[in-house]
Amino acid sequence: MTETGLRLLPARPLHASAATALIRLATPSSQHPRWEAPRLERRIRSPNCTMVLALAGRCLSGVAVLDVTHSEAQLALLAVHPQYRRLGIGSALLGWLEKTATTAGVFTLHLKLEASNGAGRAFCFAHGYRERGHVATSYVDGTAAVRMLRDLRVNSEPA
Repeated sequence: MTETGLRLLPARPLHASAATALIRLATPSSQHPRWEAPRLERRIRSPNCTMVLALAGRCLSGVAVLDVTHSEAQLALLAVHPQYRRLGIGSALLGWLEKTATTAGVFTLHLKLEASNGAGRAFCFAHGYRERGHVATSYVDGTAAVRMLRDLRVNSEPA
């Protein structure tokens, strides 16, 4: 995909239903209850949350959510439509959120993902994230998770 074919834009409440549909396609079913449209609408309206959408042409191809407080940022969601994976969309979304965090004066970004998600872990490693612990039963269905973080002051280009 060329750079000109991808657009990133901040989400608005009217995007919540479309984002929910994409999340259902792109994430394990254990994650779906966390990302229903009414909850997404509330998060979009929250001053402590940033949600960004990726559009490939006219198609919603990715969505990401960042929670920011005065001292830390957490990547709450990064989902790319299965048909648009490995085209740089996840990297573009992550870059947007990392820039948002640093603009807010927050230089450590945390995230959590399923321990069995090898592709997700490889993606994070390629973007400078490091494992910082495991959680035995992190998700509603009892799935284990790994915690990762990145110091945004350290320059790290994707591999």
